Amino acid sequence: MNRPVPFAVLFVLSLVLVSLLPLYVEQTMTRVMFVGGQGDAIEWGWKLCTLRTFFSDYRYFRHHPHPELWIALNITLACGYGLVLAFLLRRLLRRKPAAS
Repeated sequence: MNRPVPFAVLFVLSLVLVSLLPLYVEQTMTRVMFVGGQGDAIEWGWKLCTLRTFFSDYRYFRHHPHPELWIALNITLACGYGLVLAFLLRRLLRRKPAAS
């Protein structure tokens, strides 16, 4: 008889997997030069990135008003994605094969 895989193991494996996927938001800032050199402007936007990319850009967060909000948001997203994936994996592993 096969022993079921503990949920904690599935959750940890899921966290590792989802941290490598580009599912996290990062606020971007781009300096745009106007045609003819008449000045420039700052454009704010969003991009999806991996957690590694997000934390590698962390030193630039000191200019943002609430860097802790974005860190908390992305860690919460990682835990949420990990939970969903762990529940799906547990459900798939618990399925009994059809009797022939």
